[in-house]
Amino acid sequence: MLEFAGRFSNPNLMIKQGKYWSIIFRESTTTLGNCILICNRECPTLGELQQEEMEEFPILCKWYEEKVKSLYGAIKFNYVAMMMKEEFVHFHVIPRYDKEIEKYGLVWKDLDYPKGTTLSKIDITSEVKEQIIKDLKD
Repeated sequence: MLEFAGRFSNPNLMIKQGKYWSIIFRESTTTLGNCILICNRECPTLGELQQEEMEEFPILCKWYEEKVKSLYGAIKFNYVAMMMKEEFVHFHVIPRYDKEIEKYGLVWKDLDYPKGTTLSKIDITSEVKEQIIKDLKD
């Protein structure tokens, strides 16, 4: 599934899949637990989303937010739908933190908080990435 989604179609990044939406790990790590929420079909604009897709959307958002809050203590979430490179509906979901978090042998700091995210990239090892994906799936 998500064959149309190019770099987002890697099955190893899949966190949770609903009927209409999927949550995948965002490899360009911005904050701890950041993901992509993507429509499961090739839909070029928000205006072309169908009613049943919009009904499932908050269900996956709630699952994700509760998961990241319980795992890492996120206090807010930014949903960014730029769709500049990829021309299909997806949101970069950025958990926001008001304090440093020590996890996976790293100190994570939300450098932009309390302002809007700049989507700056944090380099992490493949082992850390795999552990985050595993923890989000469990």
